[in-house]
Amino acid sequence: MPKKPTISFEQYLKRRGYMFLSFDQAFLKIIKKSFSQKSFCGFWRMWNPYSGYIFFLLYSLIGGNRKRAFAISLIFLTSGFVFHDLVIYLVTGSISIVFTVTFSIYSIIFNIENKLLSLGKNFKTYSLRKNLFPLKYHVMLNMTLLLLPLLAGFLVNYIFFPDSVMNILFP
Repeated sequence: MPKKPTISFEQYLKRRGYMFLSFDQAFLKIIKKSFSQKSFCGFWRMWNPYSGYIFFLLYSLIGGNRKRAFAISLIFLTSGFVFHDLVIYLVTGSISIVFTVTFSIYSIIFNIENKLLSLGKNFKTYSLRKNLFPLKYHVMLNMTLLLLPLLAGFLVNYIFFPDSVMNILFP
C-alpha cells in the first residue's frame, strides 16, 4: 500500500523557493527557473508549483519512485486530459485532444530522459557541475521540447477532430 506523503503545500512551495512571493513575482520566477533548467525533467519539476503539488500527491499515491515511469505517464495524461482538454470541452462544448496527445509525448520524453540521466549519473554530475552548455542552450532545448509535441498534438487533433474549436482558434 503506498504511503501517504507527509509534506505540506507550504513545505512544497518552500522547497521550490516560491514562498512569500506575489503572483507576478512567482510567475516571473516560474518562467526563469523552469526554462533555465539543464534538463526537460528539471523543467517539469519547476513548472507550475501550484498544480505541481497536486501532481506530487498523486505521484506519491500511485507508487512514486517504485513505479516511476507509470506514475509519471499517468500524471502527464491526467494533466493533459483533465486540466486542459476537459476544460476546453466544458467551456466550448468542442472535443479536443491537443493536450492529451501533447502531454503523452511529454511523458515519453520525460521518462526517456530520466532513464538516460539515471544510467549516466557520472556524466550528468560532471556536465551539470562544469556547466558545459550555456544557458541559452538549455532555454532553447526546453522550448523546443515543449513546442514540437504541442504541434504534434494540434496535428493529431486536426486529423481526428477537424471541426474542433482548437482548429478554428489556431488554424
